[in-house]
Amino acid sequence: MITLPEHKKFVRHALLIALLTVILIGCEKRNDAELPSYEGNSIVVDAILTSAPKQQLVRIFKPVSQPNETPAAVSGANVLVSTPLSVYTFTEDLHQPGYYYSSEAFAGTPGASYSLLVNYAEQIYTAKAEMKPAGDFELLHYTRQADGTLYQIQWVANPYSACSPSMYEILLDWSQVAGYTSLAYEQTHARLSYYALPTLDVSQLFAPAAEKILFPEGTRITENRYALTENHAAFIRAMLLETTWQGGYFNTASANIPTNMSNNALGYFAACGIITKTTEVTDSGTAH
Repeated sequence: MITLPEHKKFVRHALLIALLTVILIGCEKRNDAELPSYEGNSIVVDAILTSAPKQQLVRIFKPVSQPNETPAAVSGANVLVSTPLSVYTFTEDLHQPGYYYSSEAFAGTPGASYSLLVNYAEQIYTAKAEMKPAGDFELLHYTRQADGTLYQIQWVANPYSACSPSMYEILLDWSQVAGYTSLAYEQTHARLSYYALPTLDVSQLFAPAAEKILFPEGTRITENRYALTENHAAFIRAMLLETTWQGGYFNTASANIPTNMSNNALGYFAACGIITKTTEVTDSGTAH
């Protein structure tokens, strides 16, 4: 027999379930929208300068008109990155069209501002970015599967960070582990990205399930943490809303992704302080 307080609780729970059902049904909507068409010499720039000493990379491609379409490389561009004290030229890799590497290795300086200039097909595209200092972080956690032979990542970072937005790049390599040395590269390596952003979206909380990557003991883990500016974090959030977070229960309406590029170019030019940590998978259950 249900008492009066229990009856009220039962009714309240039933109403919540009914309301949630209506919301979920109402969110099912067919989307026949086509991608916008970009005419002329519009380009897409993908560039992140870091505080690590290396040949920095600027990637340039043409926009695509269909989802999952392979973008055409932009070849023959003149690319410069400058600070008030230095100018760096970038040269296209002959074996990777659209990939422009700095002619000399250099490390970005946290707190400094950088300017990008791309000259392509008689058009000039520019952007500016400030490098945020890198912050320390706790290495990821992983757990062993029930069968005791493989592992998976359990935790990387809290998805919400109001003061220190960041991007985490996880590189896994088990090509040197016994039993895997003869396999192809794509069968022994993985790259994963995680984000800690100053916003927390419903689409993020109810995003489609991500692919589960399993790896053996002895896997080498490299974890890179990139410090993001507020504008860079806003760009990443908008991109995730249009891609990774689509297909869940609470899709958002499509919108233009912000950019800091001039002259109707797309993409983003960023500068990030970076910290890198490495470890090897052991039976401890947590990376050290």
